[in-house]
Amino acid sequence: MNNRGNRWRTLCLILALVVTGGCRDLGEEPPNDPQPEPPGTVSFRSRIIPIFQRHGCEGCHGGSGGLFLQTVASIRTGGDHGPALVPGNPDSSLIIRKLSPFPPFGDRMPQGGPYLHDTTLAVIRAWIAQGAPDN
Repeated sequence: MNNRGNRWRTLCLILALVVTGGCRDLGEEPPNDPQPEPPGTVSFRSRIIPIFQRHGCEGCHGGSGGLFLQTVASIRTGGDHGPALVPGNPDSSLIIRKLSPFPPFGDRMPQGGPYLHDTTLAVIRAWIAQGAPDN
């Protein structure tokens, strides 16, 4: 298959993973949410907070750099470098840029790794693309 076909197949797979909630990162437990999410919706409480907890993000960002990750409001406010997210725009969101291989400043997060798997990062991206709801 040519490169164009491979890229199309990869794009379709990524889209399917994002829309359906995709594969779980190794060690990621299914959420314990008594109220199911509408299809395609990413819940801050049942999906995003557990990612932050599992990767130790809250340990440092309970104030490090002025950033608190416990609430949507505090993430939107951000820290020393400004708002951590731009609702509806993951590519412009500092949190995505800091979790990606080439952060705009400082180290990639979580500092020293292990870094978030692409499928886990896709969940955070999807939540931001949905407007970063406080759900």
